[in-house]
Amino acid sequence: DLGPSLSCSKRWPLSKCQLSWVHPKLGNHWSDSRAGGAHLAVAKMHEPMYLKSASEANDDSDGGVKLGAARLCSYLREQEAGSLHVEISSVYGAVVALPQISRSCGWPRGLTWICVRGYFTLFVNFVLQVWLIYLLRMESMVWDKYSGKMFVCDFGANLANCPDGDGCVGPDGTKYTPSRLYDYGAWSTRNYVRDSLRALFPDRHDDIDSHVDPGEFGMESPHCRILCVLIFVMSLTSEVNAIYEGFRLMLTIPTKAQPWVRYDRPKWGEKEHVKNVHSWTELELVKIQIAGMPLHWKFFNVILVLVPKAFLWFSILTAGTMLLMDTACIDDIIINSTALGFVLVLDELVFATLSNTQTQTILDKLEDYPLFSVDYHEALDDHEALLHHEENERAASLLKKARSMMRILPFNALICAFTWVCAIMWYYRAHCIRSPDGTWISKNLDLPRSVTLTWGQAFFPSIFRIPVEDEASWSMPADLPS
Repeated sequence: DLGPSLSCSKRWPLSKCQLSWVHPKLGNHWSDSRAGGAHLAVAKMHEPMYLKSASEANDDSDGGVKLGAARLCSYLREQEAGSLHVEISSVYGAVVALPQISRSCGWPRGLTWICVRGYFTLFVNFVLQVWLIYLLRMESMVWDKYSGKMFVCDFGANLANCPDGDGCVGPDGTKYTPSRLYDYGAWSTRNYVRDSLRALFPDRHDDIDSHVDPGEFGMESPHCRILCVLIFVMSLTSEVNAIYEGFRLMLTIPTKAQPWVRYDRPKWGEKEHVKNVHSWTELELVKIQIAGMPLHWKFFNVILVLVPKAFLWFSILTAGTMLLMDTACIDDIIINSTALGFVLVLDELVFATLSNTQTQTILDKLEDYPLFSVDYHEALDDHEALLHHEENERAASLLKKARSMMRILPFNALICAFTWVCAIMWYYRAHCIRSPDGTWISKNLDLPRSVTLTWGQAFFPSIFRIPVEDEASWSMPADLPS
């Protein structure tokens, strides 16, 4: 009356199997885990039946699938809270983390000098980034105006509808046609040739104007210009996240002097045994994790790191948008949009160049500050985990459902789109005006009285005004062709 059965932890070999008998009426259970002939005999009785372990049978059942889904969804819901971190590959993250690690260790001499080196690296990064942005502002605010270059605005944007549509008059007051469209370099050269001939032969202006056509200045593709601004803004989105995470870190972590460094002894075995198993050194047992920070250090990091970083981000955004929007050629726009990324990653380049191996070792070991815990789910047995998941899915509030729908469109995409629209609107409002036909044309071109800019004029032009000449060097012709 005994029904033999065979359960295995693996398909083969049979030495890993367990032979058991269950009484059909009493339900008594005997088992024998010895390898040998009994196992082989039962295995032959079941041939060609496929032998599975109990865990494999559970995995193939519907209950195993549901349990796996419940565990997975529960952990993913907890992980939505995320964790806080610092940029370990940037000079900004280094100057936030290194002083706290040194403080936790009692300010030893070696770590203290590493902190000083970090602040020196931050200073070098600030100088380089500010200088590059200043030069970009110098180009657009001074040298472009001295070369006679007006703002592009919508010049040439409606070329497909020209010469009879709206927006078909160029900065020289003539009608656009595809064969008469040039970038600023070619257009200014052709104007120079025409004006030189006029000066040499003042009595033949009509002949010169009829035979020498300088064309018109305008953009080749408005869509390419808008697209490249979007790509440029997308490259800035990661910096927005870093700034946001920095402020969030200062607000979230405890405002007290907690240690960031600890020695983590193994709990599942002797230390030497664990080190031999994993081929660890003592350094692997040293844990560095983000923890509490005194109030004065939080204030110091906000003023010295986060606020300057946010200011540089805004300055790069405006300078880069102006550069791209005032570029007419398609290839130049694409090249400029990728070249601006160099300014954005300069902090990482400076850090990689000026940091040492010790700094990188410390930051590589730095662990995030978690904002969630899975201890509750670890304490649930399988049945409780299934019930918890089903209840969460059934009784989800409207707010939770809305947050779940936000996964379709990431928050970063919303930030990118909002910044993109704001940057383009800022350009048109600051440098363009509406023409009678409703298109945007450049404001009058006013020459600066000096070829140099102060730092205030470069970074705060709305506060520190640039002195300009009384008479504009260019303005849109009043007598436009009909």
